[in-house]
Amino acid sequence: MNHNDNEDFIARDYRTLAVWKRSMTLCENIYSLTKQFPKHELYALGSQGQRSSSSVPLNIAEGNSFQLYPRKQMAFYSNALGSLQETRCFLELSLRLGYIEQGVFDKLDAEAQELVRMLVGMIKRVKSKIA
Repeated sequence: MNHNDNEDFIARDYRTLAVWKRSMTLCENIYSLTKQFPKHELYALGSQGQRSSSSVPLNIAEGNSFQLYPRKQMAFYSNALGSLQETRCFLELSLRLGYIEQGVFDKLDAEAQELVRMLVGMIKRVKSKIA
């Protein structure tokens, strides 16, 4: 690695990534949402939604640290994508069980869909480094 490569690596902090910032906001929204769930769901469905949504920015941050190892980076971004889809399923189930309103679901699911698009783009870019 030459000096310029090292500077590029250091400059790409995960906190600068738009997908990380937006996934943090989605996670915060899920945590706020689950505070309103019935008591019997706090450690069941609510906890699951919190875990899946928090896994998204956590995996993006960890994957970003493997910029010099594209296969590892892609694995973490793929895990983030899986957790994001799990979060979308959590939202759908929460809607069907009557824990959230349709408008709340629509807003959060639209944001999750945009994050899916962004993550897929990141995965494709990393994958192109491998091929």
